[in-house]
Amino acid sequence: MALTSPTDQAIAIVATLKFHQIFTIPATDTHAQLKVTYAIIGPPIGTDVPTILFCSGMFASRQIGISWNHLAEKYGVRVIFVDRPGLGGSTPVPLSQRISVFLETVPLLLEHLQISHVSLASHSAGTIYALNILIRYPSILPPKNPSLTFFCPWVHHSHSGIVSLQLASLLPNALFNTLDGFIGFGLNSAKPSLSASSNSLLSLASLFKSQKATEKTMMQKAEAERLCLDTFGVGLDVKAEIDRLVFQYVFAETTKGSNDEARLCLKNVEDSCGWVACEDYMEVVEDLAQLWEERVGEGAEKLRVKVLFGAEDGRIGDKGKKYFEGCWAEERCGKGIEVECITTVGTDHDTTIDPTKGYVGSMLAAAKESRS
Repeated sequence: MALTSPTDQAIAIVATLKFHQIFTIPATDTHAQLKVTYAIIGPPIGTDVPTILFCSGMFASRQIGISWNHLAEKYGVRVIFVDRPGLGGSTPVPLSQRISVFLETVPLLLEHLQISHVSLASHSAGTIYALNILIRYPSILPPKNPSLTFFCPWVHHSHSGIVSLQLASLLPNALFNTLDGFIGFGLNSAKPSLSASSNSLLSLASLFKSQKATEKTMMQKAEAERLCLDTFGVGLDVKAEIDRLVFQYVFAETTKGSNDEARLCLKNVEDSCGWVACEDYMEVVEDLAQLWEERVGEGAEKLRVKVLFGAEDGRIGDKGKKYFEGCWAEERCGKGIEVECITTVGTDHDTTIDPTKGYVGSMLAAAKESRS
């Protein structure tokens, strides 16, 4: 019997139904009926396991979570990735409603899934959404070991001083209408992987093409294969096909929402780009400090916040990092919040969420331990 090809194996994985779920939000006075696509990563719905709601970055599809699935199943922790408006199969909404619609989505979706509590985690632009969720729905976190994890938090350029973002914020609004197409074209031309995890593996995978492999390169090749199997549950050849298919499928769905995500992060459209409850990070931490001091006084456990910075982060720079650390300084967090800030090793703004780096696995392990 012929072995299943890497492509066939990849198709079977990427097409798994739990990665392509649809939920409908009823119409309200402010919007029509809305469709929301989401992915369940790790153990399926119906199993009693710790659950994390992950708020992805600016240009992230739910399908990016596929690369986390093996580790999530290994640790027995469920992760929910939700496509925000205008991404994947989620219905677009006006820019001014992006955050409010997401805030409306979360409790309805969790009720639909019969999930009472979730830990929160975010990457980059997802910071804005995670903080708004925490302010609006603090009881959404589990009563035991409530936690919030930031992977490379987003910091506005007014605080980071990143010149390229300052210049981008001055561009005509109309130019942002085609940002997703421009990015898609550029990525397609370069033929990269949308999964950050592949970056550290593809260079090693290329060693397979060498006809004059030395003993050293053979050892590197074996190590790359081992790392891929441990992290993703498949070999390098199948992982490469998964990355190719995820890239293809992401752009087969809508990516227009990323245009408004960019506007939101830059705050470059007057009266439409407010960050709602986290307009000012300093103020939101003060609000959370007061809230969690009250909760702890009533018998709740302290909120544990973990901030993971990239070793090199051109999106927020050293100034943005210091600003965010300052917002969460111990004296600002009161008696109800414990904060740990870490600068990760060998990472940048995007690769902190690369499962091969180890930080995703650490978060999953902590979530599992919190239930023990």
